[in-house]
Amino acid sequence: MTALQAAPTPHHTSDVVWFDGELVSARDAYVAPFTHALHYGSGVFEGIRAYATPRATAIFRLRDHIRRLFASAETYGLRIPFGLERLEEAVCETLRANGFQEGYIRPLVFFGARGISLAPAFNCPTHVLIALKALSGSLIGAGSARVTISPWQKTSSKALPSGAKACGHYTNSILALQDAYERGFDEAILLNSKGLVAEGTGENVFVVNARTLVTNDASADILEGITRDTIVTLARERGLRVEVRLLELDDLYGASEVFFTGTAAEVMPIGEIDGRRFPAPGPVTRMLQEAYAGAVRGEESAHPDWLTRLSDGDAPGRAYDAND
Repeated sequence: MTALQAAPTPHHTSDVVWFDGELVSARDAYVAPFTHALHYGSGVFEGIRAYATPRATAIFRLRDHIRRLFASAETYGLRIPFGLERLEEAVCETLRANGFQEGYIRPLVFFGARGISLAPAFNCPTHVLIALKALSGSLIGAGSARVTISPWQKTSSKALPSGAKACGHYTNSILALQDAYERGFDEAILLNSKGLVAEGTGENVFVVNARTLVTNDASADILEGITRDTIVTLARERGLRVEVRLLELDDLYGASEVFFTGTAAEVMPIGEIDGRRFPAPGPVTRMLQEAYAGAVRGEESAHPDWLTRLSDGDAPGRAYDAND
């Protein structure tokens, strides 16, 4: 096994969570045995990062994540009983209560217990949980990833809407990643029903040819990640040409560089795909890694709107979309 494949080490999780409108001990956050989401995966979530910056802890693109959480919830009929700004404040409150300077933030919206009907929107309550996990650097690990093309097919958006970040969707990723681990790889890339490149088990895929960056979009049955959007913006600002189009296997195999993006993975070089080797990181990937690190840690001055800064005594900051 490579360093990336080693069994994951336990991370400290928050002692205090935000549950249905109040901060409570994680030990008291009760989930009933017949919670609908426990049986059927009927929930939606976000993965958000907080980073230590020179000025204060900062949450990266908080508003964009919370907006997507609301959109995912609407897809499944989950009625969030709080407003967008209240959930932003709740994220800040949870960070403060646990004293985290950096970490992974997991807002989760799910159907609770009231029967086991496959139409939970008509009888099950909606619960909202925000919990934290200690995380510094990439969740995948340092270095580069050894990747395989998964034998598991990415679910079609006609079967499960890929634009929703829903709990049950990730059973597809579980199958793919466990298979990859069993065969000695660090990650997997899934193809869609047309045999085109979709995404990793929890990441978007980019390929590089010269100074052209190529990635796919929702037409390939992917979740269009917020990190993906960040990298497209940073690349264009640095004079790279960016193409958004369908990706074939030949695009991967013929690339000069390949990398993943994701909130937990950040910008992760791919060093190998089924025995085909790539520079990892290549010069373009390295440049974008540095640009992304600067953006999330407040060293990138072009996008202060991407950061919600947190400091004791301050009102929670707000992260606004550039088009606001």
